[in-house]
Amino acid sequence: MTASASEREDNQVCQEPAVIPSRSITPSQIDADALKVVRRLQRFGHLAYLVGGCVRDLLLKRSPKDFDVATSAKPNEIRKVFRNCRLIGRRFRLAHIHFQGKIIETATFRAELRQNPEGDLLIRSDNEFGDERADAFRRDFTINALFYDPVAKQLIDYTDGLEDLVERKLRFIGQPSIRVQEDPVRILRAIKFAARLDFCMDEETWRAICDYREELKKAAPPRLLEEIQRMLRSGAAEASFRLLWESGVMEVLLPEVAHYLARSPERGEEREPGVGLWAYLRALDKLGDRDMLTNSVLLAGLVLHPVLDAAACAGEGYGLQFETKAVGEVARAMVRPWVERIRLPKWESERIQQILAGQKRLVKLRTNASIPKGLLRRNDFPEILDLFELYVRATGKDRRKLAHMRKTLMRSANRSPNLKGTLGDGQAASERKKRPPRRRHGGRRRKPAFQPSAPTSKG
Repeated sequence: MTASASEREDNQVCQEPAVIPSRSITPSQIDADALKVVRRLQRFGHLAYLVGGCVRDLLLKRSPKDFDVATSAKPNEIRKVFRNCRLIGRRFRLAHIHFQGKIIETATFRAELRQNPEGDLLIRSDNEFGDERADAFRRDFTINALFYDPVAKQLIDYTDGLEDLVERKLRFIGQPSIRVQEDPVRILRAIKFAARLDFCMDEETWRAICDYREELKKAAPPRLLEEIQRMLRSGAAEASFRLLWESGVMEVLLPEVAHYLARSPERGEEREPGVGLWAYLRALDKLGDRDMLTNSVLLAGLVLHPVLDAAACAGEGYGLQFETKAVGEVARAMVRPWVERIRLPKWESERIQQILAGQKRLVKLRTNASIPKGLLRRNDFPEILDLFELYVRATGKDRRKLAHMRKTLMRSANRSPNLKGTLGDGQAASERKKRPPRRRHGGRRRKPAFQPSAPTSKG
């Protein structure tokens, strides 16, 4: 029988860690520079462990994206140990230990924050040092609170995170309702991890996400945008956004996309509501090189179907007003609120509008038609083509058109070096002919300084 969140919270005071010898993690799986950081800190008398997502992924036989280190050493002590260390952060100092082509982020153990449950629970300051136990319990999920000592080859588990990994369960540390009010972004992190790892949430975690979704309005908008972009790049975008929709979080975070899904019966999509959006996200998940896509392309694809639907219904159901039904005009009206709500940069909102309008032009082209030169020479054409390729993968249409466009691009690039830059070829851009230096203001070149000629001998 599983203990309730309140019972687990009461047991935290006296809970001792489970120290588990681990043979499933081998030194070859660990980044050599991260291993070097841990060993050197321990050699200087400090506690040091691998922590967080890298330990979780190693135990799940996944490849960690990065390796983080937690230590008892204070930031200035870390800097004394490593000459290649740079301290960052104002509220809480972090050590970035630089190696060739990578950074090993090293953090001092932090204290568990105690707040009055009767007042506002939102965390506004979290900058006190603590010990390893406090650092484990202040983390969000049990599966992210595991420490691994690669020297002693031991797992240190304060929160029963290893048991949750085995059961493939996502669970908050402590009482979920309090944890999501302390930091509402944990709602998005819970959805992201559940989708990406294919874990199920326990009942209390899911209830807290649904009940406190409005707390996301208190979160820092740039963090919301960052989590949306991470979901789109995670390889589990479809599962992530389905959970956002089912929990009601999407109505708070992206009401424009939620309105599109709510209008599914009016479009005759009773069997699979929002079929176009899910097909796009499914195609994105299957794309092997999605990390090469820009954030503008990812967000343009997310809002593509809502924009087309809003244009078709003249904005009814979306609360939008626009003069024409042109895709660019509708996209501008739909994406404008994102600038305030999730701090989308204005230049990127304009970029999304241009990409959507350009993609619409490609869809209307005949299969063997040539690409308009004005469109081909635009600096955002590679992004337009990326979105069009996602459209082809999602719908299965216009495959011949896409192949024809790529052949046309290759021929144009071979004829004109200036067009190679539109293909994302950095080498071609560097080979372009450089312009001669401009003359100074005034129009005339300066005369060289007077130099006396060498004396000549007279006969």
